[in-house]
Amino acid sequence: MVMTYLGTLKTLLYLPILALFGQNIWSLRLPMVLVGGLTILIFFSLARRTAGLAAALLGAFMLASDASFILTDTFDWGPVALEHFLLVTGCFFLVKFAQARGAGPCPASNWNLFLGFFLFGLALWNKAIFIWALAGLSCGAIVVLWPEIRRLLRPATAAIACFAFLAGALPLVIYNVHHPNVTLGSNVHFETDAVPRKFHMLQGTLDGSALFGFLSGLDDQPNPKAAVSLRGRAAEWIGAHTGRPRHDAMLYAYALALLLVPWWWKRRTARFSLVFMVVAWLAMAITRGAGGAAHHAVLLWPFPQLFLATALASLPWRKVAMIAGAALVAINLLVVSQAIADFERNGAPFGFSDAIFPLAAEFTDPARPVITVDWGIVDALGFLDHARGLTLRLGDPPFNTDSPSEQDRKSIDWLLLSDDLIFVTHVPGLENFPEVRPRLDRAAADRGLHREVVKIVPDSNGRPVFEIFRFVK
Repeated sequence: MVMTYLGTLKTLLYLPILALFGQNIWSLRLPMVLVGGLTILIFFSLARRTAGLAAALLGAFMLASDASFILTDTFDWGPVALEHFLLVTGCFFLVKFAQARGAGPCPASNWNLFLGFFLFGLALWNKAIFIWALAGLSCGAIVVLWPEIRRLLRPATAAIACFAFLAGALPLVIYNVHHPNVTLGSNVHFETDAVPRKFHMLQGTLDGSALFGFLSGLDDQPNPKAAVSLRGRAAEWIGAHTGRPRHDAMLYAYALALLLVPWWWKRRTARFSLVFMVVAWLAMAITRGAGGAAHHAVLLWPFPQLFLATALASLPWRKVAMIAGAALVAINLLVVSQAIADFERNGAPFGFSDAIFPLAAEFTDPARPVITVDWGIVDALGFLDHARGLTLRLGDPPFNTDSPSEQDRKSIDWLLLSDDLIFVTHVPGLENFPEVRPRLDRAAADRGLHREVVKIVPDSNGRPVFEIFRFVK
């Protein structure tokens, strides 16, 4: 486990990738981009089996052009890419199992049953908040598919399903045996006050606007730069001629689809998708500290696209449905294009800033420890600096409280009184934990020291991002 609710599946997948291709931006990003692409292909197959070819085409193109899906899977912010893949692929195998059994006894189909539940268990180990998706799947299956489940439910199939699920989630189970119930005990706490705010975030994720200003900078950022790449210039031209759209039309489409209930109500895929979305979102909405960011809301994907595509495909006016679907995809692509234009013009703010590259180049002496005193720096530096073996240390934990313990005070003494230590943090205004800076400076002053700035490291737009400093008498 990486955390009480986060397993090491992605770590294991990346070990051979990094061994073969080294640690660079391509080896980091491209695998999850490929996982996202594979998710779309499997989603198409799943939708074709459950809703027909027309709905599968509409759904796959809407998913492939969705800004929230593309950005969260590319940066794997959350992380979400493997969760999407495991959810869709697990559903695909279970649908394949049910359809094979519907045609008659087929022992070979038990492999599909095993794989489906194994992937669900794997997803739960990968990130325990997959329990939200499991809640949605379970309620959808009971409400919409109970006759089929009752027909398929036998002692043998139940045993296979349970064994497969436990096999996939085995590391999580062992972890919670060694640390009794730590995953649920540390993370499952409920709240209702934040539900309206979380619903607003869900709306922003559905219409593709949630990550503008977070992953890509907005036009109010200082020092905009001209796009230099072909895609950047093209995206800038498209944005200038289309009003720079940062919201797609999906919210209006979902509202309209709900009014089309006389046509899609007989489609079990639409009803299942709707139950899944409602239950899974309510599960995250009432969980304290969850559901308030796009990387949680996007875990509903691709069921919003499946619902909408099924609703459109159920209309008797096929040309109208296809034109509406094509228009939604086109608007989606305009939003994606604007994200590209924003990246090239305004860069990326916060923890995704490209200033991390010149910052990594500043440290060339492996013998001189570098102390990071804000969240979001040490892992990126460690990844980019693997070849030189830079000595990196987290310096902020002792300063996370106004009442440091005895061990914290010992750590503070070591940090401030050792020779040849160099510190790095975000510049004021960009800190993830702004309370650390004044506590650090007060502790230094108590020991007769003051901060001396060595260098300010800017991003490619020339905006100050990182501060390299040391303490001197």
